Amino acid sequence: MPWVAGVAFVGAFVSRSVWLSEAQFHPDESTVLWMALDAVRDLRIPDHGLISTYRVFQPPGLVWVTMPFVAIGRGRPEIVILGFAALNAAAIAFLVATVARLWGLAYAVALGAFLVVGPDAAMSALVWHPSLYTAAAALMLAAGIRLRDGSPWWSAVLVAVPGLYALVHYSGIVLFAPAVVLLLLGRRRWRELSRPLAVASVVVVVAWTPFLSFEVDRDWVDLRTVVSAADSAPSILSGVEERLADLRFAVTHLGRSIHETVWLTPVLWVGVLAALALAVADRRWRDPGFAIPAAMVAAGVAGQVATDQGERTDVLMLWLVPLYALSAWAAARISELAVVRERGRRSATALPALVAVVVAVVGTVDLVHAIRATPGDQRLGAQWREARAGSPVAYPAALDPRESANRFYLPCDPPYDWGSEVWYLREALRPGAGIDAAEKRGAFAARTGAPCAR
Repeated sequence: MPWVAGVAFVGAFVSRSVWLSEAQFHPDESTVLWMALDAVRDLRIPDHGLISTYRVFQPPGLVWVTMPFVAIGRGRPEIVILGFAALNAAAIAFLVATVARLWGLAYAVALGAFLVVGPDAAMSALVWHPSLYTAAAALMLAAGIRLRDGSPWWSAVLVAVPGLYALVHYSGIVLFAPAVVLLLLGRRRWRELSRPLAVASVVVVVAWTPFLSFEVDRDWVDLRTVVSAADSAPSILSGVEERLADLRFAVTHLGRSIHETVWLTPVLWVGVLAALALAVADRRWRDPGFAIPAAMVAAGVAGQVATDQGERTDVLMLWLVPLYALSAWAAARISELAVVRERGRRSATALPALVAVVVAVVGTVDLVHAIRATPGDQRLGAQWREARAGSPVAYPAALDPRESANRFYLPCDPPYDWGSEVWYLREALRPGAGIDAAEKRGAFAARTGAPCAR
């Protein structure tokens, strides 16, 4: 059924790319792209990324992912957004094709609708660490499905995706929890998996080498800070209480966008609760269509809470894909029951098709709302106009360096904070123009260490 995957790819790509000029362009995005642009121009591999909320350096994975698209588009953010849309759409199409082949067309139709316009669709255009959450989760779910009856080499995906996504953002570590569960549900002999898991582990270790070398020079301060932040409770009892509070928050915020509930969230939860009810009533909890995504959600949330990230609404978006799958399973299962009662095939896809229509309509409304919620002066189109106008940029870091993460960056890193995104666009238009403007505004004054030759 290749047409199902094709429709899913086109729909997912369009929903993530038709509003290029309306996309938010934040200093996080501009700094990542500037790091990538510098690396492409200097022909080098970056060994670190953004400063995180813990005031430590992130690994360079996000910079690496953007580099091919930065090279193709000569730094234009639109090309990177299109590239991210294509990556997400390809992973979505692969998952939909997998489900259609192994679990049926009805399941795939309902799942595809959620994947095209779910709350995660608006994240793709941000060039931020959640931008590829959908692609990562979709690849892992598809690999977990195929591992049961396919090649044991699908297990390599379940190790490589978490290990490599942790290079994009530290939160990628939580993907190892569902990866272990999906490996167990694959029902394969560990002897079969030894070679794929070894190869995937080597790939991950090699990919981490540049950042680990960077950490050696910094006395491991970044990794030590992140590890200690995950276990900051003063006592065991308070730690347990914090984790329980995090668990309550995580469960009650599943299915949302990064900042708020969307209209599609109640629709999604109706399907998820229906799936739970059907699995219990019909004793179908061992059905792979239910068990695999349910285990992925449960293990993922448990891993997130265990690492003290339970209240991170951005990280909770990792579990949208398996939640979509549970809701789609409920629609497919109800359709099966209707077919049995009617003793015919005419209603086999009626409910999933209706679910797809409802999801498409509600999800589109959510997407339009998310786009309109972006302040006008933070949209990429408005910032392009400001960059081409050449007017002076109001840069808060130059006025009060203590209030900005800009001071934590290394001397050769691009400037950070509001205003730097306009300088980046000028740099993309004419090499050196953005850096010159940043230096004149004192963007590097708060940096420690010898300045770089610019």
